[in-house]
Amino acid sequence: MNPSRSLQDELPRGRILVIHPPYVHYSRLSTGAPFLRDPSPFLPVAPFYAGALLEDLGRGEVEYFDCQIHDLTRKTDFSSYDSIAIAVMGAQNVAPAFETFRYLRHFVEADRIYLGGQAAEGLSPAEFSALFPGTHQVTRAAIQAGPTVYSATIGRQLDKLSEDDLHIYLTSELPLPLSQGCIFGCNFCGAQTRQRERFFNTAGNLEDFAARARARGLRELFFYCTSLDFFQQALFGGDLSQLTHRLEQIIALSERYGVKFHLRALTRADSYVAAMKIDGLFDLVQAAGFHTFGFGADGAASTTLLRAMRRGSEGLGSDLLKSFAHAQEHGLVPEILYVFGIPEDTVETLDETKSLCIGLLKEFPSSIYRGFPAKNQIPGNRNWQKPAWLQSSTYQTLLSEPRLFANLGFEALANEISHPNPVLRKLTNHYAVEMSYAAHEMDRVLSYLTLPVSLADSPELMDEPTFELFRDIVARYAPEVASGLRLGDLPERRTLINELIPKDK
Repeated sequence: MNPSRSLQDELPRGRILVIHPPYVHYSRLSTGAPFLRDPSPFLPVAPFYAGALLEDLGRGEVEYFDCQIHDLTRKTDFSSYDSIAIAVMGAQNVAPAFETFRYLRHFVEADRIYLGGQAAEGLSPAEFSALFPGTHQVTRAAIQAGPTVYSATIGRQLDKLSEDDLHIYLTSELPLPLSQGCIFGCNFCGAQTRQRERFFNTAGNLEDFAARARARGLRELFFYCTSLDFFQQALFGGDLSQLTHRLEQIIALSERYGVKFHLRALTRADSYVAAMKIDGLFDLVQAAGFHTFGFGADGAASTTLLRAMRRGSEGLGSDLLKSFAHAQEHGLVPEILYVFGIPEDTVETLDETKSLCIGLLKEFPSSIYRGFPAKNQIPGNRNWQKPAWLQSSTYQTLLSEPRLFANLGFEALANEISHPNPVLRKLTNHYAVEMSYAAHEMDRVLSYLTLPVSLADSPELMDEPTFELFRDIVARYAPEVASGLRLGDLPERRTLINELIPKDK
């Protein structure tokens, strides 16, 4: 971005095409292989919300192209667009965004291309220019410059969709704009941390969905809320009325439109326990349709806390155990969102994490496992800015080969980018695979490990005993591929295996 230009100059203008790239493991834009339609697409609500803000700012008229369900290679005429924007959400999405950028450059000059979203804005100007030369980096400050940043709704954007596309989205899980911002400052998190929670126009956006669902004869909708810690307003100094007001609105809209809502959200154990103490709050939560709460990576944030929670698993003394017990008693599903392989991890701490997760699954039959290998450096988090990372050869390799951003996906096994130390890499994958295998055996898993892009012919991902378990997991989804699969085959079979392993649900 040229610092002499204003924020508004960095926004798309005129007739704007917003492109949502394909899922990283289904992207074939650079291979020439036939298009692979995403079997479980979702509404990319962030680009749609950005489109609403662009129109509110008077920047032009926006239309959308979703590579989850449409083949971009069949679109070769971009002459009618003044601007083309690429949405780059998670760190792994830099890889398919780069493929999308390279494809567009066959038809469009770089100065007409804009990139925004969490991962794009997490890059420094120098990093962005190295990856997407000649294009425009859309910053959060620019897109949020107008007065409607938290009051916008996306109904008008939904009405631009074909009937088929809208039906696909309405019958899949929908992201629901609830809030953004978290008062905590976890180093691994790439979201908006160390700031107070701010709420979107949840009722307005929910009504947009409900009205269109009822008009099409749909009687239920499924949502994943955007809040980073759903109950944080229950903590000291919070304004709980912000949350209860929205719960009451959700209940009223469900009754008004005759559409049942099914919702899930993230939270922390400490904020959940604080919410437990508030009379009537969970009556509203359940009446609104919430059924699942994922408990974030508190345990991996520090080995001291992890050990304290491990000791607490012998009784109900910890916030984690209290929250899981309460959730189960109230018919709610607690999800275990823990990560393996932070820099401080040792054999002992990794074993404790696995034991804790297995203990939670055994003690709470309604709980579900969603565990992943840690990704300690991603664009936008605090670890990404540390000098040791910026000066490392791994960092330089990543910027020089954008396809390697796929290795920063939360579902990817520990790899040469996320874990340059081969000892910690193999140790992390050993425990991540063991835990995933245990959860699969219990049929209590909604997270799926994928193979990373390898830099070497033998990337030292795992040892043979770990591979045997991983192959057993693969056999559940791709039995033909798993048959005869050897450890040395993984780099060559990576693409096929990743296409057959389900997306995180």
